[in-house]
Amino acid sequence: MEFNHLFIVTHTDLDGIGSAAATLRLLSRSESDSTILFAEPYNIGDVLSDIKDSVDRGDLLIIADLGVNKNAFEKALGIIKDLARRGSIIEWYDHHVWSPEEINSLEKLGVKVVIDRSTCATGVVARYLKGLEAFESDKLLIELESVVCSADLWKWDHPLSPKLFRVVGERREGEEWKRKLAYKMAKGVLWDEEMEAKLEEYVNLELKGFSRVLNNAYTSNSNGAIIAVTYKNFSGPPSSSMIGALLLSRFNADIAAIVRSDGGLSLRSKNFNVQALAKALGGGGHPKAAGAKIRIPIYIKLLSLIYPKITSYYTFKIVSSTLKSITINNFIQQ
Repeated sequence: MEFNHLFIVTHTDLDGIGSAAATLRLLSRSESDSTILFAEPYNIGDVLSDIKDSVDRGDLLIIADLGVNKNAFEKALGIIKDLARRGSIIEWYDHHVWSPEEINSLEKLGVKVVIDRSTCATGVVARYLKGLEAFESDKLLIELESVVCSADLWKWDHPLSPKLFRVVGERREGEEWKRKLAYKMAKGVLWDEEMEAKLEEYVNLELKGFSRVLNNAYTSNSNGAIIAVTYKNFSGPPSSSMIGALLLSRFNADIAAIVRSDGGLSLRSKNFNVQALAKALGGGGHPKAAGAKIRIPIYIKLLSLIYPKITSYYTFKIVSSTLKSITINNFIQQ
């Protein structure tokens, strides 16, 4: 593949970092001839807007582990159309739920779109960027896919997965650290002393954080489902996935919802298709792990300074009312 500079726009989590690492490794790129940027599905249009004047003719833009958010996709499409017209090469690799219309809207612009829901996004990049032969001949790529998919698909069947998952940190973790991890992994380093030290620091903070989110939790039954919601009103660990697992287990909940002060909402479940719920709220994701963004009124934010659980209750009402609007056949995972 002949191209000039490599731009990677990827998700902020372990799978996004793994996708970036697989891209760098397969294309033999380093810090000097590549740029990594991180995005969420709801702000991908903004991130692309930030770099649109830097991507030139002959540059390659790889977008990975970012599904379609209806509120951001149109803006992203407009920027991609402009970049393609100027001669940039654009490829999108993902494992989330896409409609044929969404895929077609990109392909009409000359974008290569690869969607494979049988693996994580790291696996999609590793397997399809240069073909299966390149993937199967690289033991590091095979190991990388195994480690990342174990965490991202909630299988937890690789001993390194819980450690790397924690080391990546929250979305508010410095992007330079995430970039550093991507370049390390691309060079074949999946664990070292620096990561070990980061893990110890993270676990200490995680234990304190679990106590705080449990104090903010609100649980009730809605439409036949037990919904457990908590307000995460602090930065740092634990991650939304770890909080979700705790809520599902501690309260025997069908759906776990974690809301942040900016309205970011993470949804987790073992039995329900929360992707349908997230989509109804303007977001997306996977059947068992999805997200969206809700608007939290200023009076709720002010009350939450004194009584944080009020935001959990407010969010429960939103999730509950949205759940009632989804037909049961579409919502319950088959």
